[in-house]
Amino acid sequence: MFRSIARRSLPPLLALLLVLGPVLPAGAEDTAPLPKRPGGAAPPSGKADPRSRQNGAEPEMHLGQLPELPLSAIGLVELTSGFCTGTVVGRRAVLTAAHCVFNDFGNVSMPRRFLAGQGDDGYVAKAKVVEAYVNPDFNLKLFQESNDIDGLDWAILELDRDIADSTGLVEIAPLDRHQLRAISGGDNGFVQIGYGEEDGDRVTIRSGCKVMEAWEDNTFGHNCGSVQGDSGGPDLALIDGRWQIIGIESAEIDTDRMEGVDMAVGARSFAEEAARHQ
Repeated sequence: MFRSIARRSLPPLLALLLVLGPVLPAGAEDTAPLPKRPGGAAPPSGKADPRSRQNGAEPEMHLGQLPELPLSAIGLVELTSGFCTGTVVGRRAVLTAAHCVFNDFGNVSMPRRFLAGQGDDGYVAKAKVVEAYVNPDFNLKLFQESNDIDGLDWAILELDRDIADSTGLVEIAPLDRHQLRAISGGDNGFVQIGYGEEDGDRVTIRSGCKVMEAWEDNTFGHNCGSVQGDSGGPDLALIDGRWQIIGIESAEIDTDRMEGVDMAVGARSFAEEAARHQ
């Protein structure tokens, strides 16, 4: 079953988090974001993104000195044709990209199943997808041809059974654009995880990622690289000693200064709906 979501008021605690947030650091400039426009398709799955900063000299994070990544809660979203990446955010709820719920003609095409922790040794848990929740204003054609609804490219998939006891679940951190722009890479970077580079066989972990720009529509651009199949994959930041989702992989966009920028949907877009599926 496919459902669009009726608009509802925010839960009090979440509303407080969204309104307050950390104060912009002293000396930080509140500059207008770079204009963006639709970009080309992401590189195909099965190989590394040749534009990734991983191929350059920017430092990665020292992951061995940090808490273990929640890889058992990140898995393969198996589509009728192809795949995306998703993350367990509730007992039977998986977060992924909205465009993963539609076929090339813009019609709903429900993902078949979710394989949590998919890797060389199999998976941690498997479940069928029985329902999908997206924003009622999401439209695939408009998403592909404009930047008008970039921040709506998220979906909550409901599974046919609880799997969180086996996989664990990942918290969501709804950072605002000022907080996102403070993520400067290296050990002050974030981690991007997706199944695209290995063609669905196992995850690729890209660390030390830098936010290049953050926009008012709750999207941000970064330099970590992503390919087809990474869509819906989590961008994780270490907050209060726990890996939390600050965004999910979405599309490629261009700006006046950069082409082929990896765009993610920020967690402020989907935190409210995800909280309803705990």
